[in-house]
Amino acid sequence: MAPRHWTLVLVLGFCLAIAATFFFGYRAGRTARHVRWQDEPIQSWMSVPYVAHTHHTSSELLFQAIHVRPNPRDHRPIREIARAEKLPVAELIRDLRKAIENANPPGSEGIPPSGKAP
Repeated sequence: MAPRHWTLVLVLGFCLAIAATFFFGYRAGRTARHVRWQDEPIQSWMSVPYVAHTHHTSSELLFQAIHVRPNPRDHRPIREIARAEKLPVAELIRDLRKAIENANPPGSEGIPPSGKAP
């Protein structure tokens, strides 16, 4: 092979290596973000839509579980909902956990609220 061909092979190999780095870097970042938020414990500062998003469950289902009219624009923290309903925060969190477990049984992957697979 002529030196010109070697230069072309090296340039193509370098471009392929850069493309592979970006591709696998993107995938690793996406997986890291998913793992970071996956199964985060429910806390009183979280809103119902936030809990639904992080646990891949519909917010309507979670609102029904705590006996509150479903409203996707309701971004009150769980502690405010508990205060308004005159219930302990721990009880609402327990009801939310139970609804998530029933919606996403162990061993199954939850479906995001948009209906699209991750």
